[in-house]
Amino acid sequence: MKPLLIGLGLLCLGIAFAQKPNTLSPAEEKQGWKLLFNGKDLTGWQALPTSSPSANGDWRVEDGAIVCPGTSAGWLATADSYSDFHLKLQFRGAERVNSGVFLRSQKEGQPHVTGFELQIWDYQPAGYNTGSLVGAVKAAPTKIRADDWNDYDITADGDHYVIVLNGINLLDTHNSQHAAGLLGFQCQPNNKIEFRDVRVMPRHH
Repeated sequence: MKPLLIGLGLLCLGIAFAQKPNTLSPAEEKQGWKLLFNGKDLTGWQALPTSSPSANGDWRVEDGAIVCPGTSAGWLATADSYSDFHLKLQFRGAERVNSGVFLRSQKEGQPHVTGFELQIWDYQPAGYNTGSLVGAVKAAPTKIRADDWNDYDITADGDHYVIVLNGINLLDTHNSQHAAGLLGFQCQPNNKIEFRDVRVMPRHH
């Protein structure tokens, strides 16, 4: 029994290590993944307004997560610009949370206009629900895991976008409207949301 118990213990340790957020495994580092959030502060990020300059989302870091408390509107953008990439992240919010992930957006102007907004909202009135590129392409129906961590897996390769939520492919589409820009997160008033485990692998051709 002892070898079995030792094996089970090592397996549990391996699972715990694999699930530790805001870290890269040696294999991921070798593959070229880059950690965008260090789990401690907002190094490498910039808070930007979506309306008035004084409204910037009030972003902060708590318990290893980037937090939008929902006190004001704004968005949090990467300092670097990306064209083709593979992006992975986790988000957590209430059942009706309204947020989004910005893809290839510009620093100036509205990020959902200068780039794509990948929806996090199951109740968008026009049907651009979670997994959709708002105003462009609607995703297959889905529901987020309320008050639990959800996994977004996002690939942008030229005009080709593939969106996977919690292991389910929601969108596989082509759209050439935006070619390169910042990555970011949306903060809406009265909509607390958290992000963590944010990593990107730039794709080179």
